Amino acid sequence: MMINVDGVILAAGKSSRMGRANKVLANLGGRSLLEIAVEKMSPQVDTLVINGDPAVCGEQALADRIEGFQGPLMGLYTALLSEQLSRADYLMMVPCDGPFLPDNLVAELYQQIVQADADIACVRYQGFAQPTFSLWHKRALPDIEQALLVEKNGGFKPLLQSLNAVYLDWPEQDPSPFFNINSPEDLALAEKLLCP
Repeated sequence: MMINVDGVILAAGKSSRMGRANKVLANLGGRSLLEIAVEKMSPQVDTLVINGDPAVCGEQALADRIEGFQGPLMGLYTALLSEQLSRADYLMMVPCDGPFLPDNLVAELYQQIVQADADIACVRYQGFAQPTFSLWHKRALPDIEQALLVEKNGGFKPLLQSLNAVYLDWPEQDPSPFFNINSPEDLALAEKLLCP
């Protein structure tokens, strides 16, 4: 079944707050954070790619197109240039460290982006935009390239302001579907939430 959306899991971060271990391999409920992300995203997209170090994430993973950590926008850019993607019109981006990702996230954002013919559909939770959980029309590639390579900006805010962006206010849930694991404390909390 053609969903018309590809997906990328962002797993190229430095994991600096996690201590020595790379976050993507952190264990939660007997599985790595990357395994959980793949399991959650695979049914929601046509083709799923991972932006990360192939030595850590597997040989199919896409290393950043430009060396030197440039933030999550580089992960999106890297995925958009990948030949692994299908001919879908859209690309869904999620971080590897969001283990409570909703099963209907892509479908909900897809409805918003198509209805508005927007460039980006971004989750908003408790009043705050969550740009690492966002759906992008692949036509935004030149704008992303301009932001990264010309303006040297690795953040999402300027693009969310300059492109046609729509926001999806996600209902509050417990635990938060957009909870990010950035530290050993976060990982311990996620373990408690997973197995109360």
